Amino acid sequence: METHQISFAKVCVLSHDIAEITVDSGADITLSMVKELHQLLLSLFSESFSLLVNKSNSYSTQLDALIHFGTLPAIDKIAVFAPNKLAKMSADFSATIPSSSGLNIEVFTERDDALVWLIERKSSAASQNYL
Repeated sequence: METHQISFAKVCVLSHDIAEITVDSGADITLSMVKELHQLLLSLFSESFSLLVNKSNSYSTQLDALIHFGTLPAIDKIAVFAPNKLAKMSADFSATIPSSSGLNIEVFTERDDALVWLIERKSSAASQNYL
């Protein structure tokens, strides 16, 4: 598994089209940090890709950064692992941001369920392309 550390998070490449992002505890994500993340993701994937956002650490995100996060066209689907109530509330709010409305986002309380959802969605999309 390929792992990359950026200024505020660890990004693990789980497969040729899935990355897991784990933000450092206590980080306050700014617009420039989201741009840094986007640059890394675009350097790692040549096609569309899905993300597993691991909210096991506590962090904050500035509104402009949250709005910009969902604007990267290469993002296919986002599964959010939110292991507690506060993380789930935060993830549910983030999914309502207008720039995220076009994305397929699901929130899960179990990491394995989130990963299975991403893999199954990729598999069903691939099989539909062959019909």
